Amino acid sequence: MSHVRLSAVATLLLASAALAQPAGVPGFELERLELNPNARGSLVMGTGELLPAGGFRLSLLGHYEKDPLVLYADGSPVGALVGHRATAHLLVAWAPLRWLELGAQLPMVVWQQGDDLSGRGLAAPAVMGLSTPSAHVRVGLLSQRRENPVDLAVELGVGLPVGSAEALSRDTTFRFSPKVMVGRRFGLLRAGVEAGALVRPTATLIADENVQDEVGNELRLGAVLATTGSGLRGELNVRGTVPLTRQPGSLELLAGVRMPLGKLGEVYALGGPGFGDTPGTPAFRVLLGVALGGSETEEPLTARDDDGDGVSNDQDKCPTEAGPAASQGCPVKDTDGDGIVDSADRCPREPGPAESQGCTDVVKGKDSDGDGIPDSADKCPQDAGSADNGGCPTKDRDGDGVLDAMDKCPREAGPAARQGCPVKDTDGDGVVDDRDNCPTEAGLVELRGCPAKDNDGDSVADHLDNCPKEKGEATNQGCPAKDEQLVAIQQGKLEIKQAVFFATGRALIQKRSFRMLDQVAWVIQQHPEIEKIIIEGHSDNVGDPDVNRRLSLARAQSVKDYLVKKGVEASRLEAKGFGPDKPLLSNKTAKGRAANRRVAFTIVTPGNE
Repeated sequence: MSHVRLSAVATLLLASAALAQPAGVPGFELERLELNPNARGSLVMGTGELLPAGGFRLSLLGHYEKDPLVLYADGSPVGALVGHRATAHLLVAWAPLRWLELGAQLPMVVWQQGDDLSGRGLAAPAVMGLSTPSAHVRVGLLSQRRENPVDLAVELGVGLPVGSAEALSRDTTFRFSPKVMVGRRFGLLRAGVEAGALVRPTATLIADENVQDEVGNELRLGAVLATTGSGLRGELNVRGTVPLTRQPGSLELLAGVRMPLGKLGEVYALGGPGFGDTPGTPAFRVLLGVALGGSETEEPLTARDDDGDGVSNDQDKCPTEAGPAASQGCPVKDTDGDGIVDSADRCPREPGPAESQGCTDVVKGKDSDGDGIPDSADKCPQDAGSADNGGCPTKDRDGDGVLDAMDKCPREAGPAARQGCPVKDTDGDGVVDDRDNCPTEAGLVELRGCPAKDNDGDSVADHLDNCPKEKGEATNQGCPAKDEQLVAIQQGKLEIKQAVFFATGRALIQKRSFRMLDQVAWVIQQHPEIEKIIIEGHSDNVGDPDVNRRLSLARAQSVKDYLVKKGVEASRLEAKGFGPDKPLLSNKTAKGRAANRRVAFTIVTPGNE
């Protein structure tokens, strides 16, 4: 609760029938609260996040303060010059660009009242009047939505000296408020910090032999912790000042609740106590408001696209070179300039006509073996052969139906599917010798033909044991009973006993899934025989299928990135998004749709890639 000592209060306001400001009395703006027009993360403070490009928010609110200006004499209160104050605020924010936001605030005192101090020669301030209008420019430097670690923005605000001096609602000149704001989402929570300054004209409110009380320049610091999501949300703000003139410091706590109105906007309430003697710091304040636009769920997280070709990095085979989606983000090249792109040009370094696939041999009539097939189309250009055999002589020494020119094992009969080589499985375990790590000892397919082992003697085979080097319980995947296992190795898959939870409509993994994913990373690292795992993202059939496929891929990629950070080699993991294409159950029931929204881990068996 702010106060001013009565020993020199006559220099602040003098009684007047017209309530005009007396000569020699400095004007000043009593209101200290600045709101956050875009309301991203906090209604009060910026958290570094801007509205999406083209985004707009309009807000109207009512604001009540108790005892923002109280007079003291000899340390004891004698009355409140402003005991009750009600203000209306109109706020607007608009983002013409992804990194630029413009905002404005128009406050107006609609009613204020204090104690009758006319017996002490003091007139009450005007009951109502315009307060200091302000505008700001905010520039976003980093964005968590674009794969940066935090949201970071800077802002410059300007207050205009056009309010009502009679209502204690105007500084004598312009006021400036530069700010730096940073924030980050942590699952269901968002935290933010704001640091700035208020540059305003210095006004001496009290002057006597021993002390001067002033309002003037100050540093402003604040922090906020808020919940996220599409439903009812809450926030807690702490904001304080460090004076740079001879004014006291102050601190305020403001708690708020916000209720969305679909995609139209929201209603909200905010309130809390103030501490300290800075003029304008009330005993408490309460705000109620309604807003249109500015929904925090209207811009999804975007995939990173470093070369700006519209193909996200995780799908771009040339992420540093712009190219069309048809060539998976790689530029189309025609090295020899013959009008035939390299991928379709049989002679990419020698110009040639399209009818000979970019080669000149047909035009020149070059046919080294004289079999009537030009060298450019002859698979055996030095040996005469037939057109049916690609220009190669007709020979099949092992009689397997695969001509020697195409046979990788021309002296051993084998199927065409193996290019003429025989299938051998010496130990008869179903794994052919050229893929069998133990070709003379029968084993398991998933172990590349080697037999199962149980080195810790707990009756769980090593390749199914989450703790293969530590004796444990068979019912706990081979680990000690004290270590609950949330992951089980099954044939062809890792079975997870909990779902992977994400933020609504986003690929951000919620914190409650970290423990289970940490176990997945541990199990993969303990089993080098698992050469590859496909992380599959799936969804139900609600919404646009293509959007669901993109989101399911982004979520699978987030899980892959998490496991890589935990030490799993990236080469052992592959992310795929199937969207609604592979449901487990019918999407006609809520239970079925919930089961279909999942992340699955498929083990790729050697030989079945």
